[in-house]
Amino acid sequence: MKRIVTFLSILVIVSLACGLPAAESPSAESQPATAATSSPVENEAGEAVLYFSIGMHIEPMGETAQGYQSGKGDYHKPDFFEKHTQDMLLLAQIVEAHSGRMTIQAQSPFTQVAIESGNTILADLAARGHEIALHFHEDAHLGKNSASLSVQQWCDVMKEEIEYIMQANGGVDVRYWSGGNLYPDLYEAAECAGLDVNSDWKNPNTQTTDLSLLGVAPWRPAGGTDGTDFTLFTQHDPNGAVIFLPEGQYDKDNFASMRRSDDAGGDEAYFEYLKESLYASLEAAQPGRVNVFHFTVHPGEFRGDPQDPFGVIERFLTEVVDPLVASGDLQWMTYSQMADAYAAQ
Repeated sequence: MKRIVTFLSILVIVSLACGLPAAESPSAESQPATAATSSPVENEAGEAVLYFSIGMHIEPMGETAQGYQSGKGDYHKPDFFEKHTQDMLLLAQIVEAHSGRMTIQAQSPFTQVAIESGNTILADLAARGHEIALHFHEDAHLGKNSASLSVQQWCDVMKEEIEYIMQANGGVDVRYWSGGNLYPDLYEAAECAGLDVNSDWKNPNTQTTDLSLLGVAPWRPAGGTDGTDFTLFTQHDPNGAVIFLPEGQYDKDNFASMRRSDDAGGDEAYFEYLKESLYASLEAAQPGRVNVFHFTVHPGEFRGDPQDPFGVIERFLTEVVDPLVASGDLQWMTYSQMADAYAAQ
């Protein structure tokens, strides 16, 4: 209750000041303090700090680098590619205006088109402090029978996708990935490919997340899962090469897919649920250890207001996130920065 009272008090202050002009977006030279400079696990009141971020998945729309066709759109079409890059830039600017940075997860053909067309969006965003990572739709890069392939085959293709990302992002190392969730040897393949941070687990067949993977405390999984047996996945291995970041204290197994379901109430209902889940995550956070919360968006995803498609995110950051950052309850971090803070605790 103490956290909620703090939030309401600060929200009143923010509301009274709403007539003031908004601050300009921070430049690359004035990025916010993150794990690289400061990563407190408790605020001045001795309460746990919740590390927070927004992830963005770029889907494999069109023919991928490995020759597979995927998605309902096609990044090889200039208009489609340009529309999504503009969405990415707009959301990045909104997040930056709230002193945050995202973890933007890409794959081919988006990366290929960016390289071939000379578009520097991923390099520009990396220079502004956003993390550029890998989103790996296995069927789009390994074919329909990907689960039957060897660890080395997975490793080789993941490396190929990482190389495209690094060509497009200005040569910045890639550490985080999402995807490949039903391959039991995924963590072995990821380690081979040089990756060490993972999250956003969702069964691609059911569009649900097993509730055993939710919470606020990261861990090092002892192994992967086939989507049915989570024994190794939920077992902590102190020597595990990969750190898994749970998404927060959600209470629905379809939370990761409900944002795109009109049956769930659309954008406004989804962000109301995000608010409730964020508060629940704050209550679940434990002092003295790293606690995390994050959610995922996609380019071109929000449809509630065609004239202001990202307004729902702007309101969420202004009304919910900003007061919690100001009170010291919440701190922006990219996903790899969260993992570094966990590794250092």
